[in-house]
Amino acid sequence: MLEAHGMAVELDRQGDTLLLTIKIYGDIAYDDFMEMETQVEQALEEMETPKIKALINMIDFNHWETMALWEDIVFTRKYAKAFTRVAIVGVDLRERLMAKLAQWFIEGEVKYFEKLGEAQAWLEAEK
Repeated sequence: MLEAHGMAVELDRQGDTLLLTIKIYGDIAYDDFMEMETQVEQALEEMETPKIKALINMIDFNHWETMALWEDIVFTRKYAKAFTRVAIVGVDLRERLMAKLAQWFIEGEVKYFEKLGEAQAWLEAEK
């Protein structure tokens, strides 16, 4: 039996700031990640000095395909300076640790939340 998996991606451009909202469900396959990466890169190409604020909902996350994880690391390093704030929403230690790990690769702030509303408020509070 196949389980649903993937990433729902929303992009909201506000000037040179891209609000990136990702909901991950099930396993993340390489193709899922590449599709998201393509969408984000197309949006960033249109900006002079892009900044990214990201909300990553991992509540229904299961695990990464190895190539998807690697591609995420490469993508995150490529845009490390563009990320100003990243809110990671999860329900267990694994997501909390992923938020700590993300801080190594991103120059902006990374924060872990257990409630989606709190994460959204934190992202919106940045000036």
